[in-house]
Amino acid sequence: MSTYTHDEVERAFHEFLRRGAYGHDWVGWSNVFTDDALYTEHCLGQFIGSTGIRDWIVAQMAVVPAMSFSIEWYDIVDDKVSLWIWNHLPDPRGGGEQFEFPNYTLLTYAGGGKWRKEEDVYDPTTSESTVVSWFKAGGNQKTPDDRSLRPKAFSHPPLPLTSPTSAIMQAAVSSNVPNGAQVRECVVSGARAAVIYDTDERTHGLILHVDGNGAVVFKDEFTNPRENFGKKDVLR
Repeated sequence: MSTYTHDEVERAFHEFLRRGAYGHDWVGWSNVFTDDALYTEHCLGQFIGSTGIRDWIVAQMAVVPAMSFSIEWYDIVDDKVSLWIWNHLPDPRGGGEQFEFPNYTLLTYAGGGKWRKEEDVYDPTTSESTVVSWFKAGGNQKTPDDRSLRPKAFSHPPLPLTSPTSAIMQAAVSSNVPNGAQVRECVVSGARAAVIYDTDERTHGLILHVDGNGAVVFKDEFTNPRENFGKKDVLR
């Protein structure tokens, strides 16, 4: 059980979005992390504390300053915020071509408006091909951003009208995680479960929609086929 109210976590989350995803104030955004926060970006590395996160994100976004973001859905459960976020790049030729990819993010609240952990999990093949295609189409650091961009189609359908009991949901999660895998995070909100689990070589994400009868009516799986940092670099 969280020591924080739902309203407090939600206010902090909207401030997190206001500074970063919506405001592009990356220095201000990094300040909402604690001094010992852990940010794990499974394709790009791990970053420690607000200063380490700031140094990385400022340099990273300088490469693609035209990138903007939108939220498909988010769930707040105790001190966790589980969300599906889209990354958009505007058509550098001024047309209507969509350059976009989604990822799953899990945030852990620390109190006082700050966050102690962020983890991003996604299949990087989609993100890499999207960014490469955008550069090939003429995108560069001078391309104006368009923060009104939204996905041409959502990744996930609406949730079932009925939700399972916690026991039924746990059974559905267990049956969809491979034997021997280590479940590190499982956020259940109504009919949706968002899971992060590890196997020997990879980190995996799993989104399940489960109805009141326990049927898995939608399943989305994604993983990191490679990582740019080794286990020796994991500090905690």
